[in-house]
Amino acid sequence: MLTMNGITFTYPHAPEPLFENVDVAFPVGWTAVLGDNGIGKSTLMAIARGNALPDAGTVAPDPRRMIIGYCPQDTAVAPDNLEDFAVDWSPEAIAIRDDLGVADDWPYRYAQLSGGQQKRLQIACAMAMRPDALILDEPTNHVDAEAREHIIAAMRRYRGIGVAVSHDVKLIDATCVRCVMFERRHVSSRNMTVVTTLRGGYSEASQQVALRDGADTARADALQREAGRLAAVKAQRFAKVQQVESRKQHGERIDRRDHDARNRRQLAKMTGLDRGVTRAYSQLDGRLAAVKRQTEEISSPAKRYEGTIWMDIKPAHCREIVRLEPSLIRFGETAGDDEPMPSLCHAIQTGNRIRISLPENGDTATGLMIPAISIGPRDHVAVTGPNGAGKSSLVAALLAHAVDVPRLTIAQNTTDEDRNDAMNRLFALPAETRAQVLNAYARLDANPDRLLASGRPSPGELRKLLLCLALPSGPQLIVLDEPTNHLDLTSKKALARMLAEYPGALIVVSHDEWFLDLAGFGQETVAR
Repeated sequence: MLTMNGITFTYPHAPEPLFENVDVAFPVGWTAVLGDNGIGKSTLMAIARGNALPDAGTVAPDPRRMIIGYCPQDTAVAPDNLEDFAVDWSPEAIAIRDDLGVADDWPYRYAQLSGGQQKRLQIACAMAMRPDALILDEPTNHVDAEAREHIIAAMRRYRGIGVAVSHDVKLIDATCVRCVMFERRHVSSRNMTVVTTLRGGYSEASQQVALRDGADTARADALQREAGRLAAVKAQRFAKVQQVESRKQHGERIDRRDHDARNRRQLAKMTGLDRGVTRAYSQLDGRLAAVKRQTEEISSPAKRYEGTIWMDIKPAHCREIVRLEPSLIRFGETAGDDEPMPSLCHAIQTGNRIRISLPENGDTATGLMIPAISIGPRDHVAVTGPNGAGKSSLVAALLAHAVDVPRLTIAQNTTDEDRNDAMNRLFALPAETRAQVLNAYARLDANPDRLLASGRPSPGELRKLLLCLALPSGPQLIVLDEPTNHLDLTSKKALARMLAEYPGALIVVSHDEWFLDLAGFGQETVAR
């Protein structure tokens, strides 16, 4: 078991900790780590691996005394043991290759592989280390449905401590027996990160969260009703106290010959009526304060923002943004112009979907046959297909033939250079424009305060920031390659809603059918 106790971490110059006093244990078997982008999941994993030091807390056993396999989010990072894996033909390595569908030549051409193929090879190399603990950070980014099944099979074979940082519901439900959930919750008048461990996969853990939140809401409502009742009683008691005080203040005016009035005042003093009313009134203050404290101690999900972000963007004033004639797109230097190319992928456009299929003979594809493709200034088009089918090559051809309009292109992978450039661009904006960008960023389920404090957006946060930074220029063409990579589920919903409302031309490459349907790609293209 890998145990982390009292872990607190703060970015340099940040006004508050990223998380504090986190207690979590990872036993043998698979544990999912869930939470919003930038909430601290990858940072906690870096601490678990010994690659980052916490402000406080302990990790046991010492990570330096363990073999910890790690698969990063970024597929551009080639595994350190890639060459060793290439020549490892032990039974364990062969089983890993079979589970993940890794071809023998993949280790020798890592840079030429698709993102999904690189991801599978990253996981294979991590597993081949025979680690005590295996941490997979977003293991299904870039992969198609078939590759996901390969990854699930490999994860099920692993018998050590497994941690999957993921937003893939299908993967988590198929492999994980517990979930460690990071949540931003409102507690005691402030937002803070709360980390809880729940049994089961994503679906079961989500049900537990829903039941807990429902119980918390019911308890908060009951306390509010009790506070209202006590406030009403307090008002009644206050009126009685006022009457008592009035009698005290005007007692001297009682006519000496009014024996009845004098007797009533004396009886009140003898029976303690004045004292009882005042005491009961004071006790109500204490009971009201106790109810308010209990109400503040109840946690609730931090507020999320919704709304449109497109401001005054208008579609281009042209008939077509992109047009491609029927043609063959060759992959790399696979063949000369006059040589036959029997292993071809084929693209078919139906409505607002361009679907690409692999060669029927099962050989490695050497090119892509495309039909005539026309994309208008308001059209939204999704490009789908398995890894290695040529989706990125098609997008490159579409961009090469696009008319000259303001555009935004976000690639599958982002780099440290992209992150630094994005933050520099953000801080260079005029104050009013920067406020608009950060407002849009918040509406994509992100935290502007945390972004400004850390200056280090996570890969998911960076994708949101790159989109929002383009808004002031009014892009009339947006091209997103695997936009849901690194995004948490709530962010996927927010992004899908925003893209569905985008008034310009949109090209999205994705394996995520759930996201595409939510973003409006499940229907035939209609004039807009």
